[in-house]
Amino acid sequence: MWILKGSLLGILMFSVLFAFRYGRNFYHVLMGPGVISQITTHNVFFWLGLIGCVLLGCAIVGSWPIKGFFWTP
Repeated sequence: MWILKGSLLGILMFSVLFAFRYGRNFYHVLMGPGVISQITTHNVFFWLGLIGCVLLGCAIVGSWPIKGFFWTP
């Protein structure tokens, strides 16, 4: 369950970082789908950033001291 929570946290962190990074570009400049795909899915750093954020999210959730509300050892 912590992997699912960590993945969701990582995707949330990645989407916030992506919105801050490219939000102004998409809003102020008219871009075609080819330019957007080059910035996102065809870019290696896009995928490395996504994987890094998911791993960081899993590490954060895995380090939480309380595993759940009804968790017993």
